[in-house]
Amino acid sequence: MTALRSLLPAGGSTVGIDIGKHAIKVAQVRGTGKGVELQRWGVAPTPRGSVDGGVISDPQAVAQALRGLLRTARIGARRGTVAVTGQNVLARVLRFPPIPEDEVKRAIRWEAERHLPFPVDEAVIDVQTVGQVTMDERRQLEVLLAAAPEALVLTYIQTLESARLMVEAIEVAALAMTRGLARSVGSGTHVLVNLGASMTDVAVVQDGVPQFTRTILVGNDAVTQAIGKLLKVDEEAAEEAKRRYGLGWEEWPPDRAEGAYAAEMVEALSEVVLQVRRSLDYFRAQFSGGTISDMILCGGGALLRHLDRHLTSELGLPVTIGNPLDGMQPGEQLLAAQALAPQLAVATGLALRMIA
Repeated sequence: MTALRSLLPAGGSTVGIDIGKHAIKVAQVRGTGKGVELQRWGVAPTPRGSVDGGVISDPQAVAQALRGLLRTARIGARRGTVAVTGQNVLARVLRFPPIPEDEVKRAIRWEAERHLPFPVDEAVIDVQTVGQVTMDERRQLEVLLAAAPEALVLTYIQTLESARLMVEAIEVAALAMTRGLARSVGSGTHVLVNLGASMTDVAVVQDGVPQFTRTILVGNDAVTQAIGKLLKVDEEAAEEAKRRYGLGWEEWPPDRAEGAYAAEMVEALSEVVLQVRRSLDYFRAQFSGGTISDMILCGGGALLRHLDRHLTSELGLPVTIGNPLDGMQPGEQLLAAQALAPQLAVATGLALRMIA
């Protein structure tokens, strides 16, 4: 078991980096006397076949694409903060009786063994005390555990170093998403959903603190594949149809009967809906029927037309599209980024880490 902080240097100007299956997203922010300003941002295609399921299989190809993106976005920072995600990456709040900080760190190893789906000796772990609660008239510490496989973390470090960046920090993507959408999340309990290409990150946040996270191994690609099969077109044409028709609530391909296309899209999303519902049920069971106020969507999949209305209908929760740029100082960069804002939630959250 390795402590995350021991792997990482500190200090300096940084860029937030979110590496997905289809796109690499970067953001750089700064604090001003009037608030936070978006300095630079960018999105570029991920080299085909180099990333899947949160795993970088070709670090050199990704590093080259990242270098090109930083150049195009005119980002000169030499330090990066990067997000990791995947089936074996998690963040969860654990509760302990009031004990000294050094004892918490020792106790976390035994608790981590109960929650990790892989050996704790192969994990990179970070812990942070986030608050206190009283349960059954007993005071307890709330400790946030974040963990990822060491081999996965080292691959991300290698990728950034190959892109000529020093690694400032590595963070669970769902935690970065939570920080990126903090302006959209008030008090109470909310579920945040980052719908990516091949994965969906879910975080349940209570009064600003992530209680647990989960990665679902299905994402927006399921819709693209369904469209390709339905219309008998290649991936590029399927993506174009997806952008144009969304879930088919208002318009649909001209050779399809009304409702037929929409029914196929609903079926394509059924596994995402099922797994999100199971995540909500898990939270309610673990936290004594906790009431979730709403759902906030982000990621590239959040741009799918009518998805928010579909999820509202399926899950019985108000669903809105999250904007990590809300509340930032107006400017040319902010205006240019608005169209893709939901896709920048993780990268922005990573960048905000250094000035929060």
